[in-house]
Amino acid sequence: MSARQDSTPAVRPTSPATPPGTPPAPLRLRERSAFVLGDVAANLVWTTISSYLLFFYTDVALIGAAAAGTLMLLARLLDAVFDPMVGALLDRTSTRWGRARPYLLFGAPLLGGLTVLTFLAPAGGGAGTVAYAYVTFILVGLAYSLVNVPYGALLSMATTDSDVRMKLSGYRALGIGLGLIVVSTATQPLIVAVGGSPTSRSGFAWVISGYALVSTLLLWVVFAQVRERVPHAPVSRERGQLGASLKALLRNRSWLSVFAFSVLSFTRLGITTAGTVFFALHVLHDPAAIAVVLTAFSLSALVGAPLTPWVLQRLGHRRGIVLGLVAAAVLTAALVPLTGNLVAFTAVFFVANVVGGFGFVAAPALTADIVEEQEWRSGRRDEGLLFAGYSMSTKIGAALGRPCWPGAWPPSGTTRPPSPTPWPTASPGSTSGCPSRWPCCRSSRSPPTTCSDACLPSGPNWPPGAPRACDRTSRPDAPRTDHS
Repeated sequence: MSARQDSTPAVRPTSPATPPGTPPAPLRLRERSAFVLGDVAANLVWTTISSYLLFFYTDVALIGAAAAGTLMLLARLLDAVFDPMVGALLDRTSTRWGRARPYLLFGAPLLGGLTVLTFLAPAGGGAGTVAYAYVTFILVGLAYSLVNVPYGALLSMATTDSDVRMKLSGYRALGIGLGLIVVSTATQPLIVAVGGSPTSRSGFAWVISGYALVSTLLLWVVFAQVRERVPHAPVSRERGQLGASLKALLRNRSWLSVFAFSVLSFTRLGITTAGTVFFALHVLHDPAAIAVVLTAFSLSALVGAPLTPWVLQRLGHRRGIVLGLVAAAVLTAALVPLTGNLVAFTAVFFVANVVGGFGFVAAPALTADIVEEQEWRSGRRDEGLLFAGYSMSTKIGAALGRPCWPGAWPPSGTTRPPSPTPWPTASPGSTSGCPSRWPCCRSSRSPPTTCSDACLPSGPNWPPGAPRACDRTSRPDAPRTDHS
């Protein structure tokens, strides 16, 4: 596997426990289960940040939408630098715990702590609040890279068996689905239960702290249970070695294909999750469909996790993924005439995402296979750099699919455009009259007992034209907004 084709063979060091030619040792059940827990841990942190941080910035910390959008866009661009840096560092790491596992041991509490600090931005929306948000969000992005890139590379370090790695990717997808369901269904109710309202600072603080603690503990379980079985000599630190690794990476057509595919897959993922709200409101004309469709999307990940390895083992990786995408395209087109039937629409949407997600589930395993291919072709294993590129592709896709462009929301004082789902209204000065899912917008001034003349939806999913912060419509000195 590690011999060069055109020069002197590059010998990979072996250990007494793994002599050359020995079949790969089977992974224990607790190791396979650890890969489920690792992705649950990652989603408890990063999916929560992706789903709720912008809402927290605009509606709790009262940062303007333009400033918050610019912040998140710049942080995404920095992520493109962080991941390759962490990957190069990983390839040069050698400790008594292995190469990737130390990053889980020491990086997990760092990630958890910075996640909590990110959701403790002071209120007020001033320069100090914005500066605090910049520092903490950039740091939490770096901490996530320090954990996520080594965790991804651990897949190629645990076994050399391609079929086993594909099954491990299925376990990872199962963890992603479970994490998505927990974050999407439990976060908002927990914030309200703890803090009394969707914009409670104490509610956010306690819930995010709980998620961060659980995430840290689960990543420590991964550290304790997973073993690095594939022996490897750390990459030389001599000048020019990183450049050589990058050149080998950019010449690897298989890796470039997986990179491009992952960008498109996560762009589609972002469009689906972000567009569901608007689709339910303005096409299905049913706000309740938001939860139904997003739940179906999360459940498709749970079903696709065990199904993908089974299908791809029988059809082959490329053929199975391509056929899945073709079927998904046909099923997606079939959704158009089903917009009047929520049950049928959701069922077809669910199946489309199961078969269209084959490549999404398989991507980490394919990246691990490319590690072996690159070592065979060039003598360079470079797990860290290859998985850093995969991680970067997922962030680029998410940024394209769920853009946080400045000015994405209308400024204060604008008039709501016509909508097929009118906002409920409450009498000005009252504290009731809004449905439970559309609580009245309370004044940010003390005492907080008066409503504005509009009932605003809870959570991060706001209809187009809705103001992004209560005090923009309910403060006495705010411009009058027409909600009629």
